Amino acid sequence: MIQIKYFFVNVYIASTLATAAILFVLKNLQFVFGSSPPLLLFLSVIAFAAWYGGLRAGFFTTMLSAAASAYFLIEPYDSFYIASSSEILRIIMLVSVGAIFSLIITLLHNQEKRALQTVMEREEQLKQEIAKRNRTQAERNLYISLAKSSTEFIGMCDTKGVPIFINDAGLSFLGLDSLEQGLKTPVKEFFFPEDQAFIMEEFYPAVFQNGRGEVEIRFRHFKTGKALWVIHNVFTLKDLNDKIIGLGTLSTNITKRKQAEEALRESQMDLNHAQAVAHIGNWRMDICNNRLELSDENFQIFGIPKGTPLTYQSFLDCVHPEDRLFVDAAWKDALTGKSYDIEHRLIVGQKVKWVRELAVLEFDENGSVRGAFGTTEDITDIKSSQEALQHERAFLRQVIDAAPSMIFVKDREGRYLLGNEAVAQAYGIRPESLVGLTDENLNPNDDEVTRFYQDDLDVINNRKPKRILEDKLTHADGSVHWYSAVKIPLLDDDASCNKLLGVATDITDRKRAEEALQLADRRKDEFLAMLAHELRNPLAPIRNAVQLLKMKEASDPTLTWSRNVIDRQVTHLARLLDDLLDVARIMQGKITLKTERFELVDIVNNAVEASYPLIESRSQDLIISKATTPQWIEGDRVRLAQALSNLLNNAAKYTSEGGKITLSTMEEGSNAVIEIRDTGIGIAPDTLPHIFDLFTQADHSLAHSQGGLGIGLTLVRQLVEIHGGTITAASDGIGQGSLFTVRLPTLSMDSTASKPALPESELPISQFRILVVDDYTDAAESLTMLLQAEGHEVEMANCGIKAIELAQVFHPQVVLLDIGLPDLDGYEVAKRLRALPETRNTILIALTGYGQTEDREFSKSAGFNYHLLKPLNFEELSTLLTTL
Repeated sequence: MIQIKYFFVNVYIASTLATAAILFVLKNLQFVFGSSPPLLLFLSVIAFAAWYGGLRAGFFTTMLSAAASAYFLIEPYDSFYIASSSEILRIIMLVSVGAIFSLIITLLHNQEKRALQTVMEREEQLKQEIAKRNRTQAERNLYISLAKSSTEFIGMCDTKGVPIFINDAGLSFLGLDSLEQGLKTPVKEFFFPEDQAFIMEEFYPAVFQNGRGEVEIRFRHFKTGKALWVIHNVFTLKDLNDKIIGLGTLSTNITKRKQAEEALRESQMDLNHAQAVAHIGNWRMDICNNRLELSDENFQIFGIPKGTPLTYQSFLDCVHPEDRLFVDAAWKDALTGKSYDIEHRLIVGQKVKWVRELAVLEFDENGSVRGAFGTTEDITDIKSSQEALQHERAFLRQVIDAAPSMIFVKDREGRYLLGNEAVAQAYGIRPESLVGLTDENLNPNDDEVTRFYQDDLDVINNRKPKRILEDKLTHADGSVHWYSAVKIPLLDDDASCNKLLGVATDITDRKRAEEALQLADRRKDEFLAMLAHELRNPLAPIRNAVQLLKMKEASDPTLTWSRNVIDRQVTHLARLLDDLLDVARIMQGKITLKTERFELVDIVNNAVEASYPLIESRSQDLIISKATTPQWIEGDRVRLAQALSNLLNNAAKYTSEGGKITLSTMEEGSNAVIEIRDTGIGIAPDTLPHIFDLFTQADHSLAHSQGGLGIGLTLVRQLVEIHGGTITAASDGIGQGSLFTVRLPTLSMDSTASKPALPESELPISQFRILVVDDYTDAAESLTMLLQAEGHEVEMANCGIKAIELAQVFHPQVVLLDIGLPDLDGYEVAKRLRALPETRNTILIALTGYGQTEDREFSKSAGFNYHLLKPLNFEELSTLLTTL
């Protein structure tokens, strides 16, 4: 078409040039042709144009020749105006003849051209048919060769679906062993069972109708039965008469692609599921086209129907109004290269969601910003949890700040990680200022700082709690406070420990109360000691006077009775004082036991001996039942005898005259059992549980008041329990008597009894120079008379200075020294006597009303050899003197 177009253009150009040439000849040779040039000379050019260019070219040349003639050859020249009618006729004749001539020439040329065309077309047809036959054979051979060597599935079948050709690749692809097997298998069987109906009933009919078709379908592997995905490209096969004789296919194996697509689809589904589970979606913003693409989860997060077209503005519309300026500014900053990692709110329906968005820029091949790819995470739950956690932290902060105790957390270096208001107040700073500081930064007391840090390390290193009962802390204002603290290790996930929790309660008030109580208790002890001393002082001369009376024969029975009454009451009063002081010492843990091994019968005999005068004075019967087998006890012989004696005295006091008291000993397993039963007033049921309490008496009525302080049974229980034993009380009620049962552990091995001491009357009596020092004149004089009656040489002094002076002259062998003297106390006198050469080896005996443990220790440290209590038991003193 382009060549034909160029040919006609050339004809027009040639015609124009030829017309111009004739015009030039006629114009310049008018002298030959005269004033009327022969216009028909243009017919030669018109004939040329019509022959080669057709009717339009002839008409064009005719009109061109007429116009040129009128303009250039007919007067007036250079104008289309024609003045002469004859000239007009000449022009009309030129146009008419030229048109007719063009039509005739064109008809003649077309007729010749058609004839020639017919001959040429036939010749060309013959050539094409020959070439086609040759090409068809060559192509057939080529196609067969290509089909056999192709790695794609190539096959052909007839219109009934019977295979007529399958290449080697197709046979291998389908798992067919031979071409023969393949040609015997209907095409329908090549496909997966689920796809056979579609292929035969829908797809192939459409191919027969349209000439070709393409579909992705599954073939069946004949050996494994697996599905094989292919692009099934099918076209119709026609014979030379253009009749459809079958179908051909070029099928491409896309199984791996399908598997990859399936894996990709599953991966995408997993990604969608992961995003749904994690509430994280992704998005892409195309800033060139203002197009925002969201993942499925992002549509869900934003509450927008899936597939909705979105722009940047539609995104901003979803942002909470209060956050829009912030988000827009962050996005604009991100487009300049800054980080885009923000948290903001969305309005989704009537709800508010919190999201976190991150993005990275994307660039085109020229390095220009194309947009960004980002993620959106729904952090509403996280924000809710954070807010709840913040509320909880604020609440816990209020709780620990409201707690009066100091609550703190420290690390291994002693730095505060947390401290409540109580800690901050103690150190005079705000709680938030505590973090990062140590006790060394806050406390100027180095000893306290060192002790606190060592306790902290012990807890962290040992990973065990530590309770500190008392610890002092100097506050910022200089005041000293006492705390009871507990420190607990805080373990990390790997069970290591690098910090601790501490709780310290201010016990300053309690400490002061305890100190006040201790002071009061100490003053009470001092009062009791002073009371005992002051009461013992008047008792001493009374007892000494009674002892003197006993040395004289009394003929008057009334005088004898009076002497005995005084003796018993003095002894009773002394015992009351001993019990009062013993209870105080035992309850304070200050009593010291002198343990030894002895038979149970020994303390029973001693107790009976001590209590029998009271029992006898009330005309009561004492029945003693002893175990036949010796029972050995380890303990303080004197204290246990004292306990049994108190029980016998108690039974005697609360049993009417003429009553009966029974003392029985027996053995139960590894215990010795002592029962003391009486027929006395009994014990009321409401009193029985408290019978061993301090200051409790069985009978408070005036009619049965037997005196006493109500401390005897308390003392008994304490003495029995410190020996590892028990005591119980039982009674059937008022008037039914009482039963006290003592159980003491016995020894598993036998011990031999020590030889009994000689009776006092058989002990030899030595004569001594004795110095009596006492400011209480009656006591000093009465004791002096008793000692002189025993044959001793006695001197007397009423103060410490006189005693020291007299000792240097008298050279006493024994000094009976009172502790409470008016000038120097007995301890100081004893120290000075020990410093004198005359009395360095003198026996010093403290004779005092102070009988507590610390009093005995003081006397020992001062140099005393013995410590005796007032009122003095003269028989005890006589026995002591015989051992010197």
